[in-house]
Amino acid sequence: MDKMPVRDLTDSDQNQAVLDLASALVEERAAPGRIAAGYGPAVAAEATAAARSRRRLAELTGPVHLTVVWAMYGETGRMVPRAEHPHGEDFVRAKVRQLDWLTGGLPGVTWSIIACDDGCPDRPSSADLMTSIAAAEGYPTEGHRSVTVLRLAEVIGGGTSISPAFDRLTSTEQSRKGGSILAGLATAIRADPTRANGAGRHVVCYTDADLSANLAQLGSLAAPVVTGDDVAGALGQRYGIDGAVLVRADGPVTEPHSTGDKPDKIIILFRHFVRALLIPALAHVLDTQAGFKAFDGTALGPVIGQMASFNETFDVELLVHLAQDCGPRSLAVEPIVFTEDFAATKFPSVEPGPRHLAMVHQVVDLYDRLVAPVAPVTGEAADLLALVRTLDLDDYVTLIKHLRAEDPGDPTLFDRRWPVPHLYDILRR
Repeated sequence: MDKMPVRDLTDSDQNQAVLDLASALVEERAAPGRIAAGYGPAVAAEATAAARSRRRLAELTGPVHLTVVWAMYGETGRMVPRAEHPHGEDFVRAKVRQLDWLTGGLPGVTWSIIACDDGCPDRPSSADLMTSIAAAEGYPTEGHRSVTVLRLAEVIGGGTSISPAFDRLTSTEQSRKGGSILAGLATAIRADPTRANGAGRHVVCYTDADLSANLAQLGSLAAPVVTGDDVAGALGQRYGIDGAVLVRADGPVTEPHSTGDKPDKIIILFRHFVRALLIPALAHVLDTQAGFKAFDGTALGPVIGQMASFNETFDVELLVHLAQDCGPRSLAVEPIVFTEDFAATKFPSVEPGPRHLAMVHQVVDLYDRLVAPVAPVTGEAADLLALVRTLDLDDYVTLIKHLRAEDPGDPTLFDRRWPVPHLYDILRR
């Protein structure tokens, strides 16, 4: 028997099949088992997640507007169909179809898209190409189903205040991805359509430019924000919690395999160990970097003005501010189906190196700036902080390799904690 194909984000027929099968599930014309048998487990998992999302969105009362934000840099290949580029996902049209499918027939739900070009060097640039696609497709420029394209360089030079740190930027090279996301979020808040009529809820989502996270799942993030008690954000989780599905090149996996089988498992778990002890308000957020998060627009507004990070720490800083403003319980976690973009994504090394150490040190920087002034760590967490502050690259590599060697392979995963004296012993300090 031939092996079922993996999820192919460049296959427009497969992308449409996910929505068609999700419709069959919503209308109870098909069973998940039969879909898995006919289309493979990856398509079935995504369709099941989309159907669940649609049901949850349909249960919400009152007007809801969904704004979706993403950043773009070097995305012209993935923006066109596969016939024009081997990595082409046609992602602008695909995302519009996903949102139309999710909200179709729900008169109280509207949506808009804001994409921000982060100084893309392509010619035409990502912004130019997306603008031409939106014009060719006749997408509106405002209101429901509107598609807006920003250029970060114009936002930086435009003089509109976003945050003190953002306002000091002088070029896109200083921003990395975070600056574009922040500009998109700020634009979304200013354009909040619920403010004009004084009714409804505004849910602002940011995601990645590719199709890894199907936007048809957005109902599952919007639901807890709209219905939950004081939920400021719902954070998609690719792994670590029940229901999360990570689609790899050889098919979908869940825990304990999603994390447990990763070659960089210890790198990920050690970073979470440091983050959980130094920033306890985020200890329950296992996948802080997932590119699929949704927020209550009212809660998000004040946080934007506090943001100072534009690198890999952007996500974590945003969550720290929300936790401090609204309480740790305001951050809900939601399982998602996430497909690793095999073709065009440049995966970081699975071996411990300077980038991984930098991410650990960025957690310490966030602790120093945001947590220490109000809730300085004590006890074991203080001991860990002292150790991590002095970690150089050789120490970090030694630590990760030693922890790998003694890894019991048990399913503890994100609950794993290493005694700080043991870490010192490894480094023979």
